[in-house]
Amino acid sequence: MDAVITTAEVSKVFNMGLADEVRAVTGVSIEIARGGITVLKGPSGSGKTTLLGLIGCMSRPTEGKIVVEGKDVAKLPERFLTAVRRKTFGFIFQQFNLIRGLTVGENVMLPLYPTEIQTGPMTQRLEGILAKLELTDKRGVKIQHLSGGQQQRVAIARALINEPAIILADEPTAHLDTKLSEDFLHIIMALNKDGKTIVIATHDPLIYDKPYIDNIIEMRDGAVTAVKGGCAQ
Repeated sequence: MDAVITTAEVSKVFNMGLADEVRAVTGVSIEIARGGITVLKGPSGSGKTTLLGLIGCMSRPTEGKIVVEGKDVAKLPERFLTAVRRKTFGFIFQQFNLIRGLTVGENVMLPLYPTEIQTGPMTQRLEGILAKLELTDKRGVKIQHLSGGQQQRVAIARALINEPAIILADEPTAHLDTKLSEDFLHIIMALNKDGKTIVIATHDPLIYDKPYIDNIIEMRDGAVTAVKGGCAQ
């Protein structure tokens, strides 16, 4: 498998030059395999979530180079970064980041606004994703009335609505029990079989001990300490 994302000597420093300066990521050079499942593994504070945000164009590196689909995105103007995020990535956040007061359908559709997609195709796309994730009967239900597992599936549906090539998930099982975590992994496996590249930041052995994980990138104190698998430096 070739690399869909490459980083070269990427670092991220928060509050640079101040007393509370934090070097969250230091000199990271990795490759993310196209069509594979990659895990960024490490304890809390290891830098894995920061690195996930960097490769997903959610923030800019202080130093280094990030190439996504052959394009160096580290220094792109924000308007171009927004386009890269919308067209390339689907995000599953640890806290789900769903909006209370909105329905399932409204939450899932949010990444499409503003959009050039016509209402008909947009609705068709929504219905297909809800059906795949067994959420059709929840379309008009407000988020606060759903269980944790149902909210997780809504978060996945929202990540898929823009038909991204790459899914990024930050500690996706942190608030789920073992059964719901296994359900999440079955969904991830199915998405991977459909050709999606998956990158998961986690310290959960239920995820990184699975035999179908292609690459494990271990982190501590902002640096990569070990790489297991094929497409990585």
